[in-house]
Amino acid sequence: MADRLSSLPDDLLHSILRDLPLKHAARTSALSRRWVPLWIRALADSPVLDFTDRDFARGQPPARAAATVGRCLRLHAEHGAPLDAFRVGLVSPPGPIYGAFGRDVVVWIAAAVARGAREVEVDLTPSQEGAAFLELPGELFQARNSLERLALGHLSLRAVPLPAAGLAGLRSLSLSHTDATDEALRGVLASCPALESLSLRCCSLLTAVSVASERLRALELLGCRAVLELRVAAPALESFALYGNVILSAADWCESVAVDFGAAPALRNVYLAHMDGCDYLDPNHDDYYPFVYHVPQPRILTLCSVGLVVPRFSLDSDDDRFDHLPHAHVNGGEATYIDMPNLQELQLLMGSLEEEGDQDPRYPERVYYFFQFTSLPVLERLFIRLSSNPANGSSSATALTDEDEDEDDKDIRFGGRENVLGQLTFIKVVNFRGTRRERRLVGFLLKRAPILEQLVLVTAGGGGAPGDELLEDIQEWVSALQKASREARTSVCRPSEDESPNHAHTRFFHEEYCCM
Repeated sequence: MADRLSSLPDDLLHSILRDLPLKHAARTSALSRRWVPLWIRALADSPVLDFTDRDFARGQPPARAAATVGRCLRLHAEHGAPLDAFRVGLVSPPGPIYGAFGRDVVVWIAAAVARGAREVEVDLTPSQEGAAFLELPGELFQARNSLERLALGHLSLRAVPLPAAGLAGLRSLSLSHTDATDEALRGVLASCPALESLSLRCCSLLTAVSVASERLRALELLGCRAVLELRVAAPALESFALYGNVILSAADWCESVAVDFGAAPALRNVYLAHMDGCDYLDPNHDDYYPFVYHVPQPRILTLCSVGLVVPRFSLDSDDDRFDHLPHAHVNGGEATYIDMPNLQELQLLMGSLEEEGDQDPRYPERVYYFFQFTSLPVLERLFIRLSSNPANGSSSATALTDEDEDEDDKDIRFGGRENVLGQLTFIKVVNFRGTRRERRLVGFLLKRAPILEQLVLVTAGGGGAPGDELLEDIQEWVSALQKASREARTSVCRPSEDESPNHAHTRFFHEEYCCM
């Protein structure tokens, strides 16, 4: 095989190597001496040096991986090629002191910045718990440079004097598992007047985040479990993602406004998911309210089951605690409701719909109250993602009798206002097992969607997947359901068979992050 490859023209071999990951391109030098200059040429011609492939450092000590990164940087510089992006992800060596490894990392960042790189990404995953952050030297970002995107993981900016001229051109900043404090973050942001995207991930020292930016378009606050206050002044903001505390108590709220988004007329894309370890609802405390009340204007929303709580507001006309929530209404003697006038696409991340006890925030009735007391005048697409774990309390599916169906209807009837999903045309339920409560929810929605065009039920996979007989039973049941729309098409399929549209948000942060 080596001889056959070696017989190809150099230009063709070069084009092949240029498209290979760096690790695999370097390995070709083992074929023959002829390949050594070929992969070095491919390296030198590439404007991107990317060492974030998980396989890159697997099976070799951190020092050896660091030596490879350093050698490639030197070879690239010796050939005089421009460097546009430098990315590296390594496991740091054990021990509290980084030593030579830490000095190498600092040299890499400094070299990339000095050579005009527009993007620098460095993530040092600790090899043991409690490892210290690698502190970046104060002079690293003092001079103006070409940086537009900076992503740092497990690194410290505490020694960098702020404001820093080297951060002035940043359009994207990501800080992950850093020791940034509230004050330090404000100093960093003050250095970034052109910032358009900010991601804060698992920064355990942040408690009161304040973001003020005229150009910021995307904000992520993921796994920062200590954050209790968020103030955002970003008139151009289009996208916001929160994986943290999506419910707030009236006690905190009345003493000071814990969340203030100011005017964000462009905000159209919101993701809200509650993080394990954050506060949960107290069933004996009525004055909880959901974070979503502060961002009621998006067109696209993902909301977890914890965020479905509908609070009880005082009917006292002298109670002005809710004046800063213009979309929340107290309608005489009826329940509170909220307007979401622009929402077109909604995804609900649900736990099990089975009975789980009064103190569990995923109590099944909450989803019905949400639809009953939330005004959704332009909602077109609804996605419900049930738990993929069959151990979350879901009982095995059983056939639904007429008696059960009548009982379910009584369970979910409400007095007062009756919401109709008048523009809803598409519903998709994922990880559907056909349990009694799951069927009840589907029936509830079908009766309130007069122009529905399609309902898709995607069954659970793995150990919770239904057999052929149950699949047929679900299909027969859903076909016979009472529907407000005569034109609604229904289908039941396995995940491998699903070709229907998905929600705009396909990343689920509760499955990605574990920030202790």
